Amino acid sequence: MRKNGSRLISIGQYRGTDLFVFALILAVAEILAMLAVQWFPSAALYTFSFMIPITLTVMMRWGWPAVFYAMGSGVVYCLLNLSSATGINFACYIIGNAFIALMLLPTYLIGKDRIRSRWWASALYALGGWVCVYLGRSLVWVVGYAISPVAGAQIWSGFAAFALGDFLSAIMAVLVICILRRLDGMFEDQISYLKRVEKQRKDKIRIDQFGENLGEIDEETFDILNKDSDLF
Repeated sequence: MRKNGSRLISIGQYRGTDLFVFALILAVAEILAMLAVQWFPSAALYTFSFMIPITLTVMMRWGWPAVFYAMGSGVVYCLLNLSSATGINFACYIIGNAFIALMLLPTYLIGKDRIRSRWWASALYALGGWVCVYLGRSLVWVVGYAISPVAGAQIWSGFAAFALGDFLSAIMAVLVICILRRLDGMFEDQISYLKRVEKQRKDKIRIDQFGENLGEIDEETFDILNKDSDLF
């Protein structure tokens, strides 16, 4: 459809395009993070990933589909490390990453706008995402170890390994989310964002038609203008 020379798309098309773009961003980010780790000293114990801030951004924008981004990131990570990946690694990074779904609860109980509008709430939201993933991976490790013990490891080894090796991801998550929340419409529910933009567009049209003092006209007078004017 076209209106005034501009192409209109449905919410479904916008949503699909948006989710596809973020999926590409996540895939590229995971590959670049993997290459960056290869430049670190061979004895380095730490890694980092942009999975958490990207997943939480998608969660803020569209809700539950973000969980598939976390699980997909786990698949990509294991495939990039296929030579050393084991069954328990796949389980930890796929099932464990899915624990980020717990961060849907604050969006329902607290509200997306409250999380987005305060920098400290956004920072805690990002940190909470990291904690959920950390606990998820560690608990899956415990279950995997109980089923098939790993030589040279203990049942609690996952808690120490994931905390030490991925702490940079927690810092990255907080920094990225705090930056994204300052970009208009980026870290925001997209249905609410589109409604806000549409309202601003309509308000601008009304101001252009009636002048900047439109806000001074009381509601009753404005209703009369709407009723009697051929413009409406």
